Amino acid sequence: MIPIHYNTRNLFVRWRPTLLTALCFMLVVALLVVMLAFVQGLNELSKKSGPEGNVMILRDGATDELFSDLADNVNLSKLWLHPEVLPHLQGPNEKMASREVYSIATQELPPKKEGDRPTYRFLQVRGVEDPEVAGAVHGLTLKAGRWLGRDGNEIVLGEGIARTLGLEIGNEFEARKPLSWRVVGIMDSKGSPFDSEIWAKREEVGRNFGKDNNTPGQEQRFFTSVVVQTPNAATAQKFSEVLQDRQKDIRVNVLPERRYYEAMSESNQMFQVAALFIAIIMAIGGMFGLMNTMFAAVSQRIKDIGVLRIVGFRRWQILASFMLESLLLAIIGGGLGIAIGYLVNGIEQVGFMSAGQGGGKTVVFNMLVNKQVIITAAVFTLVMGLFGGFLPAFAAMRQRPLEALR
Repeated sequence: MIPIHYNTRNLFVRWRPTLLTALCFMLVVALLVVMLAFVQGLNELSKKSGPEGNVMILRDGATDELFSDLADNVNLSKLWLHPEVLPHLQGPNEKMASREVYSIATQELPPKKEGDRPTYRFLQVRGVEDPEVAGAVHGLTLKAGRWLGRDGNEIVLGEGIARTLGLEIGNEFEARKPLSWRVVGIMDSKGSPFDSEIWAKREEVGRNFGKDNNTPGQEQRFFTSVVVQTPNAATAQKFSEVLQDRQKDIRVNVLPERRYYEAMSESNQMFQVAALFIAIIMAIGGMFGLMNTMFAAVSQRIKDIGVLRIVGFRRWQILASFMLESLLLAIIGGGLGIAIGYLVNGIEQVGFMSAGQGGGKTVVFNMLVNKQVIITAAVFTLVMGLFGGFLPAFAAMRQRPLEALR
């Protein structure tokens, strides 16, 4: 039997060292939870890029749609004939397919005070041919307003970018001089990569952001991607594998849309590794702090250990007793750290996703403290408690009863 009452009572009697050690654990674990919540939020974002059956078609060799270009005169209309592509609800001749052009706009912001230089903000702009079809393909609906009309000066915003820019329905928005747009709709896009995008007419984006060739006599339109919708993930994967062989006019890079965003979020794994590395360094400090506390406890309670041995407690029970005390300290501090870290759950952040070609997307997402984060933090806490308490507990176990009482 382990003298549990003795150990718990000592935690309260020696409350100052107990409090300091618990605070140390709390800070380490809370920081770990916050960093993991950031990474988990980005990872979860990549899983909400649209229906699981969506397939994304880019130019061969392109892994980021910013650097993809598909000429309008290339016969991509054959895609509409493939039976795997779902028909649109508007009629049997319409397909769930959206040709799009994606670009980055640089918006000049006025200086904060007279004499300062202007600053710049990067905006993500997507040109769509048919906004209703594009919204249906990407699984998006409108939260307010309406989809784009024939007026080329109209835009629809993702919910996140609308909040960031402080724009509402009817507001005028100058992406760059002298290009001015009017907001006509806000997409219900929270939790998806499109939350940070501005949607405009394809012609507007192609003409104003260098995606089309506007040279007289050589006019040509380009698309950065074509997104089609198939029934499910299995069909999307199969369709992706065989489309390259079907498409003879131009070699293309075809992949499920969710796989595209997962690949872009892989760069965040480096952040996760860095977060764990920092947490491990802090954990080593926490373990040494706990070790120091427990060694002090052993040195102050040598006579107590002698009494416990004399009344019949064995060495393994003394070892287990001090290991339990160490774990209790870790659990108290780690539990508080997890509770504090959980407070960031759902907080909106701005992050970056990149495929490693120099492009990437700035995204608005919510930090996520899910089951995986909590389990990781809990295991981390227990490991710190075990390693930090073992040597002091081993030293306590080796105390001889009579020598301890002298």
